[in-house]
Amino acid sequence: MAIISRLPGVTLLLVGLTLLSGNARAAEPSYDDYVAQVKAGKLDIDYTAFRMAYAASPKYEPYGAARALIGQIKKAYVAGDCPAAIAHAKEVLEVNFVQIDAHMVTASCLKKAGNEEEARRAHAVFIGLVRSVLGSGDGKSPETAFVVIGIDEEYSVMAALSLTLVRQALINHGGSAFDRMEVKKRDSDEIATLYFNVDRLQAQMARTFQNQSPQKIQ
Repeated sequence: MAIISRLPGVTLLLVGLTLLSGNARAAEPSYDDYVAQVKAGKLDIDYTAFRMAYAASPKYEPYGAARALIGQIKKAYVAGDCPAAIAHAKEVLEVNFVQIDAHMVTASCLKKAGNEEEARRAHAVFIGLVRSVLGSGDGKSPETAFVVIGIDEEYSVMAALSLTLVRQALINHGGSAFDRMEVKKRDSDEIATLYFNVDRLQAQMARTFQNQSPQKIQ
């Protein structure tokens, strides 16, 4: 206390820095801010912060309508119906702009249509999101699991690594929830195991059930 009383200028400086630090945290981009930046062509963003901003937003619905639409995107894309695939991708991105497959399919279809610039942008977002998940761990153990905010991210990462799913199990370890995926290369029978941390999905599911009225649950 004596040091503080002798150096009031330092005290004021520390208070000022604390306030500035608080303002900096408050000024961090929201999910909607990131969406606006990407739509405006700013692609050199922090994609992990973007994903986590979505997971922290009221729009976060990992088990919502977008999951059903993802299947429609893939079905149209595999059938070679790019107009339908892009239309479904737009629907998904309206509710979840960090959905990896929607950007991947959009990029591929736009490239096929000769729209190189828009395809490049969609591909850059796709790559940024995939690298964000891959950069969250190595997936080899629960302690170094990939951190995901949606089940679809797990499958997007496995596809990016050319892996196919053999078996899946939800496990708990150290107070966290994980999807344990037994996978293999498409041209090999060798089995490997990947771990995905699904704490955010589990927490959102718990909040959803908690917010439901007894009438709705019945």
